[in-house]
Amino acid sequence: MTKPALLRVFATILMTILLGACASTSKPVGEWRDQGFNRQLNNFLVIGVTSRSTRRRSFEDLFVAQLAIADVRAIPSYKLIESSMHLTRDIVERAIEGQNLGAVLVTRLVGIKDEAVYKLPANYDDDRGYMGYYDHAWQETSTGYYSQYQVFTLETTLYDTVSGKLVWSMQSEAIEASQPRHIVEAQIALTIEMLAKQGLIAVKP
Repeated sequence: MTKPALLRVFATILMTILLGACASTSKPVGEWRDQGFNRQLNNFLVIGVTSRSTRRRSFEDLFVAQLAIADVRAIPSYKLIESSMHLTRDIVERAIEGQNLGAVLVTRLVGIKDEAVYKLPANYDDDRGYMGYYDHAWQETSTGYYSQYQVFTLETTLYDTVSGKLVWSMQSEAIEASQPRHIVEAQIALTIEMLAKQGLIAVKP
């Protein structure tokens, strides 16, 4: 098989793995940081923006638990802000008043897009040549097909409660998972990793 053919097959296999076994993949696609901000933060208020209160509670509880493992203290926003309340800056500021919180971390879904990947036939061989492929075509027992999946774009922002300013933001993409929890877990892990890389949190070794 020629080198280009090998690369195409490898790319197809890799995408198949990502869509199947690695359904919890999440990656950053954009990041911004206030370069003048040089403090590490702790005592987070974690906010998951969603209209479904059960999903909000699950997301925030899991995020708080993972931050605790990283030795970062946090509380879920549903303990301070009712699910029926439309989140505004004033509501958040009133909620955190007197709570000794150092940062507010907000995650929200900003978009969903459909993608497709072409999967080659199981007995495909790109190195047969014209006549060899023509003869073999009559014996094909499987055909290639497109696999549809969704990509979720999420935005995570971090605010310093002392100044009230945005100090960091990230846009990330997560591949559709068999269970929504997989996307949540991947997003949380990615966020903690990126915050540590930026020096905004001190993760214990």
